[in-house]
Amino acid sequence: MRKVVAILFIGILLLTGCWDQQLLKDDRLAYVIGYDLVNDSKIQSTTVLLKVSGMPGEKNEYSEVHTATGFTSRHTRDITDREVPGRFSASKLRMILIGENMARQGIYPLLDVYYRDPKSALNSKIAVVQGTANGMIFPKAKNTHINGEFNRLVRSGEIRTIVPPVNLELICTQMLDPGEDFAVPYLRSHGQSPVIEGIALFNDDKLTGTLNSEDSLIYLLMKDKLNKTASLTLKVEENENETPYNYIALDFQKLSRRLKVKVEGYKQIKVALDLSVKVTAIEYPKDHLYLNQTLEKLDRKLSEDLTKRAVSVVKQMQEHNHDGLGIGRRIIAYHPNAWSKLNWEEDYPHIEIIPKVTVEIVNHGIVN
Repeated sequence: MRKVVAILFIGILLLTGCWDQQLLKDDRLAYVIGYDLVNDSKIQSTTVLLKVSGMPGEKNEYSEVHTATGFTSRHTRDITDREVPGRFSASKLRMILIGENMARQGIYPLLDVYYRDPKSALNSKIAVVQGTANGMIFPKAKNTHINGEFNRLVRSGEIRTIVPPVNLELICTQMLDPGEDFAVPYLRSHGQSPVIEGIALFNDDKLTGTLNSEDSLIYLLMKDKLNKTASLTLKVEENENETPYNYIALDFQKLSRRLKVKVEGYKQIKVALDLSVKVTAIEYPKDHLYLNQTLEKLDRKLSEDLTKRAVSVVKQMQEHNHDGLGIGRRIIAYHPNAWSKLNWEEDYPHIEIIPKVTVEIVNHGIVN
């Protein structure tokens, strides 16, 4: 009997407890945080906190916005923490917005605090804002749904192949990768509502340029990132009037990509990018898509048009020194000797990248 009691006593002592618990009732949860550059050196943070009031079953949720200015993102967090009752927590963070001027200075110093905190939400989205993050957040401060609005907007853009599916965790690995650059959603204000303008292009951790929403679609196709849906409206005949009859709307169904990097010596780099896309004509007022000659003519015209757009996007990428296709990564993997002799920052804008797009209309809906 004594042995049983002794074993039970030892077992009780060895039982673990919740010594590291963190109760949500003690936290003030940040859902959206925006960063801007002020006075050419200091950082301004705009934080949206979720505040809940009322009895259980009759809870009212509304947004509480706090602004702080400091030397680092951690400094502004400490200032905000002193302004609110409870403990500031970014464990449920959904969105980080960065003003354009701030992004051009480099974003890693802003995000360092999130990577060092084990409770950070590394699946939170990140976007660059045309103008300031503060100017986008404050007009919507009284909106009870602001906490999830930016996140839902970006997720919708990902599904429609307008912006790449990125979060804090993914861009961290790409910021440290010398062979590939990353892009994030680029937002602007339309009245009091945010809209997706396109994507923001980065080199290392600095914003170098932007692409509009149509070019960002081509960019994602070249990266072989076709998501659930993707649509584009194109002009059919250049010499005809600007009427609805002269346009066709396409829904991209299937994508096949082939990227080939050829290195001769170490300076002669040639990249061939071939895209084959199958599309559905979801709008074409001229009709007659049941005729083979009409389909063949449209396939040729659309292939030429999308190839020109791809050439234009590649040119913009090189002008902004943005290796979004991961060409450097392929050279590192398959041509390490050549890579060791390259200065990729200087050499990438001058390499030859030749895109080619082949379009095939495989479906055109109901015809009369």
